[in-house]
Amino acid sequence: MRILFSIFLFISSNVHSEPYARQINITTGQWPPYIDQSKEDQGCVASLIRDAFALYDIKTRFVFMPWERAYKDGMKKEFIGSAYWYFSKQRSEDYIYTKHAITEEVSRFYHLSSLPLKLTRYSDLKPYTLLLNKGLTYPDELLEAISEHNIRTVESTYTDKNIPFLLRKRADIMIMNENTAQEYKRSLPVSKRSAITSQKKPAYIKRGFLLINKTHQQYAILFDQALSTLWSNKDYIKHYEQNCSKIGILTHALE
Repeated sequence: MRILFSIFLFISSNVHSEPYARQINITTGQWPPYIDQSKEDQGCVASLIRDAFALYDIKTRFVFMPWERAYKDGMKKEFIGSAYWYFSKQRSEDYIYTKHAITEEVSRFYHLSSLPLKLTRYSDLKPYTLLLNKGLTYPDELLEAISEHNIRTVESTYTDKNIPFLLRKRADIMIMNENTAQEYKRSLPVSKRSAITSQKKPAYIKRGFLLINKTHQQYAILFDQALSTLWSNKDYIKHYEQNCSKIGILTHALE
C-alpha cells in the first residue's frame, strides 16, 4: 500500500531504538466489521492496529476468543493488550488506555418488528427481557436502571447469537452498534431481515480504544505515536473513514 510505505519511510527515520518484539500478540473478540475473524484482513480496526505497529516493523497477531476471556487474557504477559474496548473506570485501572480513540459507535436497541415499542429512557425497559453480552461495556446509567427497576436480563457469550435470541423470543431487546448489527443482519435469510428493527433514539454512543497491558507499557507510547502519524495522512484518513469509522474529533486525547 503506497500510503503506508510513505508513512513508514518518514517514521522509521524519526524513531529511537527500543527493545520491541518483532511480533506482538493482542487478544480480541468477534465484532464485525471492526474485528472479524472471517475476513482476510480481520476487520478494519484490526487493519488499523496492524498498520500502526507495522510502521515500526512489528507484526501483529490477533488471538480471537470470547470477549470476557479476551479481557482477562489480555493482562497476561504473552499479550501486549486487548483490542478494542469502550472506556470504563475499571478498565482504566486494569490496563493503559491508548491516547487516541479508534472508533466512535452508535449503539441502538434492536427488537422484533412485531413488538410495539418506543423507548425514551432506560426505565422503559422494565416490561421486557434485555439481552446483554458477557464482557462488553454498558453505561453505568443503564446498569443502574436494570438494578433499580428490576429489569429482566439474559446473557450471551457470543454476539453473533444475539439476533437468533430475538428471533427465538428468548429475549425481547438487544443492544448493538448499528454497523455490527447490519453485518449480522446481512447473514440472515432475506425473509428474516425485516423481522429485526431498531429504536431511532440511540441507546448510547461510545468510543473504542486499544488497551495495553501494564507490563508492556512501551507499546502504548509506540501506538500513540504511530496513530498520530497515520492520522496526519489525509489519504489514510479518507480510506479509514470510508471502510470503518468516521474519526473527526477522535484525534483528541482521552479525557
